[in-house]
Amino acid sequence: MLAAMTAAASIAATTKKVVTKTVTGPQAVADRWGYVEVVLVVKKTTTTIGTHKKVTRKIINVTAPIYPNHTGRSIFINQQAIPLLTQEVLTMTKFNPNIELVGGATATSYAFAQSLQAALIAAKKF
Repeated sequence: MLAAMTAAASIAATTKKVVTKTVTGPQAVADRWGYVEVVLVVKKTTTTIGTHKKVTRKIINVTAPIYPNHTGRSIFINQQAIPLLTQEVLTMTKFNPNIELVGGATATSYAFAQSLQAALIAAKKF
């Protein structure tokens, strides 16, 4: 009897579907310096074994195409801060917008986190 149940369980259909989607957060205000926008590329994997469905999402790329760059100082600060912030997102294990802020780029960090939060919410809906 146990062998029959084990055989039936191993025969259960297993399917795996992988979808990649790009989601964009809104432009968030970085104080008087400008705006920050976060773009995420998210891989969603849906695995179905029999009637059990498991969905996992992983951020595979992060960019900030819009960030304060109106002065040489802003460019310098954000060329340092944006890579740190994006690396922080890529190392997240959960869809959590709580990231470490970058000293000297506080306004950019807060705006990045705001845009990130909206992008994560959008990513969870697909």
